[in-house]
Order: sequence, then structure tokens, then C-alpha cells
Amino acid sequence: MQHRAGAALAAFALLAAAWSARAEVVNRIVATVDGDPITAHELERFAAERGGANADRGQVLEALITDKILRKEAAAKGIAVKDADVDAYVAQVKARNRLDDARFEEAITGQGLTMAQYRARVKDELEKSQLVNREIRARVSVSPEEIERYYEANRAEFSAGTGVTLRSIVLRVEPLADEAEVERIRARAEDLRRQAAGGADFAELAREHSQGAGASSGGLLGTFAPGELAPALDRAVRGLRKGEVSEVVRTDTGFQIVTVDEVRSEGVRSLDEVREEIRERLYDAELEKRFEAWLSKDLRERHSVEVLP
Repeated sequence: MQHRAGAALAAFALLAAAWSARAEVVNRIVATVDGDPITAHELERFAAERGGANADRGQVLEALITDKILRKEAAAKGIAVKDADVDAYVAQVKARNRLDDARFEEAITGQGLTMAQYRARVKDELEKSQLVNREIRARVSVSPEEIERYYEANRAEFSAGTGVTLRSIVLRVEPLADEAEVERIRARAEDLRRQAAGGADFAELAREHSQGAGASSGGLLGTFAPGELAPALDRAVRGLRKGEVSEVVRTDTGFQIVTVDEVRSEGVRSLDEVREEIRERLYDAELEKRFEAWLSKDLRERHSVEVLP
């Protein structure tokens, strides 16, 4: 009996030692931020929550340190997101993904989170976003002169390409129409074509007679690059100049007449056409540059960070 008791105590001692060793590893401090410890367990949990359990340990630790610093900065500046703000964010996510309450909670549970954990994460992210907006976004601007200089230095990026803007008149033929009905509609299409080619306002003819999409806007179809049109229409349009009218084209749904509203030849889009595109491009680049400098220099200089071996 004493032998068995001794063996049980020995096994328990080994198990306790193993758990003690595990606890020591889990609670080992891997870094400090302003004296506050970051443990190995916290690092593992941070990686797992962000789907990066197999990511480089050094990169994950840097991300966690940055997260800690941003939280401290937000708290120091009195930034606090209210429950109503979290509610509004959650409502936007549901609406954007067309989810009701049950399906939304199911999606959150599928990520291994409770609703309370999800809301806490949203609150945290919104507070950090407000901090970045206050410290970085409000200080980034792009001047008209910068936009013009970028445009002149990179004109080749803004090729206009080639294409035609078309208007169309469509006369439909019902699937069970007999030959006489088909010919009647063809004759009507030919008459409309003669009117348009003779100088009648194509857009007005389209508004009055077209049965196709865009009839209310004068038959406007849009702008098409070579090869984007159906083969029959592509052949009918090929070689037409601005204002010229095509022959009547037989399509799967009826008869169609098109006119070239505008020809876009190879060239460069104007500065006015691309101004906003350039502004956004320069703004995003400057924002990223400022953010990296703010994180790596300004914030780190205000906080004491120590990474332990």
C-alpha cells in the first residue's frame, strides 16, 4: 500500500512539475512597454486572434508592441469610443453584408469570438483610428502644384486609349414573329436610319422610337474600346466618323442602328480628368510615409520599450 501511495505521489509531483514548467513558459515576460509586461501567453493569443499563429514571432511581437503604444496614446489623449459608436459600426457591417442578427452572431462565433469580445475589439480599433485621424490625417495635404508636377512627370500613365461613344436605336422582334412581321420591322428600321442619316436628331429619334436600354437618354450606350462590341455591331461601327450612322444591323433580339457620338483616339487624359486620381495617389503615399515615421520615431521616443531575449 505504501509503495502504491509513494508511486502516486511521485506521479503527482511529476505532473505538478510539468504544469509548473508550462506556466513558467506561458507567463514568461517577452517585452515591456513603459514597464508593463507582455507575456508569451499574451503574444500567442494576439497572434492567434489575428490569424497569424504561424507568423514570424518577431513581427508579431512588434505588432503587439505597436498596439500597446497606440492604446496608451489614445487613453492619454482622452479618446474613448462610446457604445453607440460601436452599435453604429456593427449596424454598418450587418447592412453591408446583408446579415440579420442571428447570421451575424453565427459569423462572429465562427471566428472564435463572443459578441462581447468582438465589440471590445471594434471599440479598440475605432479608438486607434480616431487617434490616427487626429495625429496624421488632419496634417496631410496635397497642393495643386504637387498634383501638376506629378502629372507632367508621369503623363504616360494617363493614356486615354481608343474607343467610340455610341447611341443606338433598337427595334425588337418577338421570338414567334412571322416573316411578314420581321420585314415590317426591318422597313421601319430602314426608315429611321434614313431620317438619321438625312440630318434628323438621332437622340430624339431614339427617345421616341427605341425599345432598347438607354432610350430615355437618347439611346446612349456608352464608350467602347475595340473588341468590346458584339461582332455584328463591331463591323457596323468600324470606320464610322463622328456623327455618321451605321447600316441597319440584325441582332438576336431585333434590329439596331448606331451612331458615333464621339471618337476617342490614342492620347493623354487631361489634368482635369485625372486631378482627383492623382490627389488620392499622392495623399495615400504621404499618409503612409507620415504614419510609418510617427510609429517608428515619434511614438517610440515617447515610450520605453524593452524586448527581452
